[in-house]
Amino acid sequence: MIRKIIRNAYFNIIKMRKPTRKHIAVLLMILFSISFHNHQVAAAASPPQIISESAVLMDAKTGQVLYEKNMHKQLYPASITKILTVLLGIEKSRLQDTITMSHEAVFSIPRRASHIALDEGEQITMEQALMAAMLPSANDASNGIAEHVSGSIENFARLMNQRAREAGALNSNFVNPHGLSDDAHVSTAYDMAMITRAAIQNEKFTKILGTVQYTIPPTNKNNECRDLWSEHRMLTTNRFYYEGVIGGKTGYTQASQNTLVTVAQRGERELIVVVMKSQGYAVYTDTIALFDYGFDQFTETRIVPSVSENPSRGEDESRTIQDILSQSKTTGITRLLHNAVSPKNVVVDYQLVDDKGRDLPDLKINIKLRTDSDLMYADLGSVYISTASLKGSSDTSKGWTGIFFKIIKVLAFLCLGLLVVLLLLRRYFKTHRVVRKKRR
Repeated sequence: MIRKIIRNAYFNIIKMRKPTRKHIAVLLMILFSISFHNHQVAAAASPPQIISESAVLMDAKTGQVLYEKNMHKQLYPASITKILTVLLGIEKSRLQDTITMSHEAVFSIPRRASHIALDEGEQITMEQALMAAMLPSANDASNGIAEHVSGSIENFARLMNQRAREAGALNSNFVNPHGLSDDAHVSTAYDMAMITRAAIQNEKFTKILGTVQYTIPPTNKNNECRDLWSEHRMLTTNRFYYEGVIGGKTGYTQASQNTLVTVAQRGERELIVVVMKSQGYAVYTDTIALFDYGFDQFTETRIVPSVSENPSRGEDESRTIQDILSQSKTTGITRLLHNAVSPKNVVVDYQLVDDKGRDLPDLKINIKLRTDSDLMYADLGSVYISTASLKGSSDTSKGWTGIFFKIIKVLAFLCLGLLVVLLLLRRYFKTHRVVRKKRR
């Protein structure tokens, strides 16, 4: 259609006199250049078209979702499961602990599944096992971690599900520490991002996540060193290398296809990308496209909480909310907004939460876009203010208990002081009597 318009304009210009043709041709070229530039800008500002069946782009600092595609769809996670396994290994043991591989831990792994050829009775440290699980995705090492922490794979799976919920996972169910296919072993892009967000708050985990090469020295069952290399291609110099990548974890089974978790940082902005059920190298190209989108098209914006007029909210409730905000000294909440989305499109809603006997209830601040946008996810998350430690909001029962103990404490000091005075008087009078006897 555009070509047809230009062609018609061209023939009309030819029929005109030379000076006029020249001026109009220049004008058309300028208009075409402006149109082409605007088209490029609009294309760059739009969310990327990704191949992966499920994906999420998340701000690591706040948990805000910037982009999502089927992020709550349950899929097989494959070896990105090991992010949770490694986190628990760090939290529930010491890096210098010795792991002794059991028969079950070694031989329950299918032949073609990734491993580092650990043998029954072989001993390695927890740190070595964590590196083996994260870098070459060793399934035997993952079993060793699980058994050392919980005594059995089944017990460890229960611990995994508990820790996942604590991290904010909503639709996951883990039944093993390695992620090999099991119909009951499922997760979502959102859940894996939340688990990763919790994990990277641990410095030991972040160090392991970003390790490219590691060597396990000879053990009691193996006389040779084992050199381990990360399988994540965005960490090393190659066609998929991405500046700012902190670390990540790959995953693949025939049922799951490619899965990938990656963390990257530029300046003070730290982003998490999870892609699931991806085909071939699209697992990397999708991840790169999402990182580019998150780093280039979003700006950190400060949102100042204030109690606006709301007909459905009573005067007392508004006063309580304002009191909590002033006492908590919450002067601003930062969120990432797409460059084409106005801060005026952000709305803040307040929800008072059960006070549990305190003078002031807790406050949940929900942040979202007033109108949905094709450029970013509309739910900007929430901020929870606990009033337990705020001035004037102490628990009533604890308050009375505190007053009671203060009274007891004061009385005890008074009694002790009185006793000291009595002892001093007794000594004084005793000394006085002795002096009087000597004088006689």
